[in-house]
Amino acid sequence: MFLALASTAFAANWKIYKIDGQDYVSDENVHSFYHFERFARSDGDRIFRHPMLIMRWKTGSQTIYINNILFNLSLPIVERDGRAYISTIDLAKLVDPVLRPSYIKKPIKFDTVVIDAGHGAHDSGAKGIYGWEKNYTLDLALKLKASLEKRGFKTRMTRTTDVFLSLDQRVQFANRVDDAIFVSVHFNSSGTSAAHGIETYALAPQGTSSTNGGPAMGSFLNGNVRDAENIALATAVHAHVIDQLKTVDRGIKRARFNVLRGINKPAILFEGGFITNSTEGRKINDSDYRDQLSETIANAIVRFQNSVGAKK
Repeated sequence: MFLALASTAFAANWKIYKIDGQDYVSDENVHSFYHFERFARSDGDRIFRHPMLIMRWKTGSQTIYINNILFNLSLPIVERDGRAYISTIDLAKLVDPVLRPSYIKKPIKFDTVVIDAGHGAHDSGAKGIYGWEKNYTLDLALKLKASLEKRGFKTRMTRTTDVFLSLDQRVQFANRVDDAIFVSVHFNSSGTSAAHGIETYALAPQGTSSTNGGPAMGSFLNGNVRDAENIALATAVHAHVIDQLKTVDRGIKRARFNVLRGINKPAILFEGGFITNSTEGRKINDSDYRDQLSETIANAIVRFQNSVGAKK
């Protein structure tokens, strides 16, 4: 027998199994708990279907798809005795907030968005084919400010000009703003010009590894209070940008970036494409494209607010 039933319950109606020292829940349990209308197995694939939602797992993989959006897991999907198992930490901190954002225990009441334009002044960020990251992030942040204010939000910006702020200063600024969420905007770079696509980060939960290679940490960070809200916000923004702009999906990821670690409100870091890629860099250098990006993120934040039922 590969598995032993764990002594503690994750939630009513969950059966927790120990696999290699970690807590897991079976595919059948997930199917029944979330009332998926259809559940199919095909070799290592698991497919869960609702009329408006489809979730796909592959055993051995550390990624899953929900409505064709890529999510990076903390632990891989494992298979034992013909069943596939997902870790309870991924179920609680990723899958559940995505499938049931209205069930998030802490209400998310916000009427303000803190917009953080990455880098600034001597911290130029990545060097792209057409320009520096710091200039693109500031322009996108200003456009996002206008887009959000058109939709009735208040906004606060960590910087509005080409100045330097430390990561701690950005966190302290954001933490002084009440009834807000935090969105840090960046653009990506790579040593290979072939890299392209959008990725969005939320803070990695306690006890998990970062999807960018950082080790597991047992310590609880200030930002982990908002784990469920963080992943729900990341999903809303990332999925809408991928859907509307038809760009490459590099996934929703979790990491312990300093700008996310100490935040006391729902927070994400958005990477809007690779300025080191010739095709994507050309788009990012286009002001009209950055207008589209700002409008799409703003619409996603409206959707997020509506999904959590938390308009102030």
